[in-house]
Amino acid sequence: MPKSESTLRALADVLQASPESDALVILGRLLDSLPIGFHVSDCSGTFHIVYANRVWERWLGPEKLPVTGKTLGEVFPSAERAGVLKIMREVCMTAQPKHLKGFEFRELGLVERGKRGETSRWDWEIYPLTGPTGSVTHLLNVILDVSEPNPRKSGPSKETRQADNRRREEASGVLRIFGLAPDTRADPGGEKLSEREHQVAELLAMGFTNAAIAQHLDVSPATVSSHVAHILSKLRFRSRAQVAAWVVGRRLTRAEERKSADARPSS
Repeated sequence: MPKSESTLRALADVLQASPESDALVILGRLLDSLPIGFHVSDCSGTFHIVYANRVWERWLGPEKLPVTGKTLGEVFPSAERAGVLKIMREVCMTAQPKHLKGFEFRELGLVERGKRGETSRWDWEIYPLTGPTGSVTHLLNVILDVSEPNPRKSGPSKETRQADNRRREEASGVLRIFGLAPDTRADPGGEKLSEREHQVAELLAMGFTNAAIAQHLDVSPATVSSHVAHILSKLRFRSRAQVAAWVVGRRLTRAEERKSADARPSS
């Protein structure tokens, strides 16, 4: 189900972007398609949730929906006792991100695991988001499921490591959108893409498959595959999700630049 207009408007406020930007609609679809969960809360003492993506909502279960508008304590009654709220308050005060590695949180993932006692481990990353004045106004909480149904004594399997790397790539895309990725300002390779490659990247960000892109552009699927490979190489990315996040980030930045330009007094 697509995000409501009010939810996207709240996300626009956090990103300091124009709520009329078509990039926000694409952004909502992109964030809902990622296999990682995240939510955005304010920096009040109770941390009201202003946005959550679909994976995060699915992990919580239907009985806790809708999530937006609730406090973190309402969604997770054990959050204070587990120390999560204390860490979030520290991030609000210090503007320094905090990471919880292998954190056991049994209130997450019950729907997918099907039974309450099964191991539930998560990497919970909390990032500060600053407003126009430079003070921390919101927190971005990125959550990765690092549970293994049958943990191996010799360490994680090759498949588990590969899946974890893919999740990390997609998480970096979320950080880029929120202006937190190391390469946010560098915009690697953006101007090197050809006009056709920019077209393919835009359609990819909208969730089109290679076959759908081929039909839309009236070219062969093999040609689209070649364009996608070139885009990944030029941007130094490894996943389509990273490309989509890059496209959305550029759109939001340009929309904000136009908004700032329109607001300047004419000479």
